[in-house]
Amino acid sequence: MPLTAVDNPLTLRLLGLLVEQPMHPYALAAALNERYPYLNAKSGSVYTLVRSLEAAGWVAPTGVEQMGNRPARTVYALTEQGWDVFRDRVRRQIREAKVATSAFVDALAYLGALDRAEAPHVLRGRLESLRERIAELERANDPGLPEIIMIEVGFVLHQLRSEAEWISALIARIDDGELAWPAKGQT
Repeated sequence: MPLTAVDNPLTLRLLGLLVEQPMHPYALAAALNERYPYLNAKSGSVYTLVRSLEAAGWVAPTGVEQMGNRPARTVYALTEQGWDVFRDRVRRQIREAKVATSAFVDALAYLGALDRAEAPHVLRGRLESLRERIAELERANDPGLPEIIMIEVGFVLHQLRSEAEWISALIARIDDGELAWPAKGQT
């Protein structure tokens, strides 16, 4: 849980969207969900975060947009401070962000605790989830956009495809008896 709203993991993505063009919070939420559907960003959370970013001086209202009978919506853009913070975060996160770690890696260390016949079944469930996520990201990857705008999607797809390939090979090794299995009570 972030200590402050500006430490929210969505902050970098929101600032990035505002680099592309000024938007009102509802459009930001829609853009987040279109580009990153796995985030399932709630518009209320985005509105709250935009208010926090405004209070921090990172975004500022640039005008009001009204379309038809819809309510008027305040459009926000990055401030100079926001642009500086955005670039600093990009630099820092590229340099320092830890390689993805997960509960999966922790559980994988104890795969041998499962029955040899059960392990491939459990791994196939993981493989199916990976394939669904890959398909979801492939649908979200807009070929009409320049690659640099969605470069992170390409990176995540590469990671997911590599993991799926590795898990498929692991399942085959277990099924073929190639992978030695520990005796019960040993892992």
